[in-house]
Amino acid sequence: GNQRAAAELLARVQQLENGNLELERENQMLMSKFAEKEVEKDSLVNRLNDLEKNIVPSLKKALNDISLEKDAAVVAKEDTLAQLRSMKKRLREAEEEQYRAEEDSASLRAQLNTLQQQVMSNSYSGYAVGTSSEQTLAMEKEIQDLQAQLKQESLLRQQEQQKLAEESLLRQQDQQRLAEEQSRTTSLAVEKREMEEKIAALTKKSSEEASEFAARKAFSMDREKLENQLHDMALMVERLEGSRQKLLMEIDSQSLEIENLFEENSVLSTSYQEAMSVTMEWENQVCCSYSVCAWSMLKIFVTKSASCLLTSSKLAG
Repeated sequence: GNQRAAAELLARVQQLENGNLELERENQMLMSKFAEKEVEKDSLVNRLNDLEKNIVPSLKKALNDISLEKDAAVVAKEDTLAQLRSMKKRLREAEEEQYRAEEDSASLRAQLNTLQQQVMSNSYSGYAVGTSSEQTLAMEKEIQDLQAQLKQESLLRQQEQQKLAEESLLRQQDQQRLAEEQSRTTSLAVEKREMEEKIAALTKKSSEEASEFAARKAFSMDREKLENQLHDMALMVERLEGSRQKLLMEIDSQSLEIENLFEENSVLSTSYQEAMSVTMEWENQVCCSYSVCAWSMLKIFVTKSASCLLTSSKLAG
């Protein structure tokens, strides 16, 4: 009976030892898994800290740069609008001068027709009026040429006005595109702040539930999703930066075009003043020529009248 009890006791001890070994193996496996999860958790925390220290500040800096350059673009837009207003004012003044020149030209033509009718009505036989008529025709041709030149100047000014209107429309479209880009940038900034809040909440949740594998797995999935979203935001900010640079280049190009238009307008104004000077000079020449012509005809008339009176006196004596 004692041998049987001893054998049972030995079997029980062996069974307990086997169970203890099995428990030790399971405990080692659990400790290994726990160590792996701790390493994974530390890696996730380090990655999150790296995102907070590097990527998020760079995104903030990019958004701040875009905001500063947006303000600079607004200032450039105001300067350009002021230049456009000044150019429109100069064009209105030039149009008024052109209208006055056309009125003066019409008045000069009317005076020329009046003088020509007076010369034809007071002409006498033996007086050579062919030369005066030729001069009159030449002067009329010069005046017509000047009028054609004035019309050409007017056409050029109208073309300049149309070109300015087109430039203004393009600039308005660029400003609208820039406003849309700024709105998208603001929306991205709001979304970035929301993501930062989510990251902070996930960080807190991770620190509170670091001992739970399910929480770490959920955090890992959310972290990857947030990283992808931050990466997409970075790409979108780069595209916005490219669009902004393109808009600034277009604004610079249009500013250069406006400067060229100013120079062309100055050249046209100079040509217009020269044409007006030539018109005034020919007007003076026409008046002087017809004054000399009328004086010569008056002298001839007085001479012939005196001769007739003298002849009549002799016949009467």
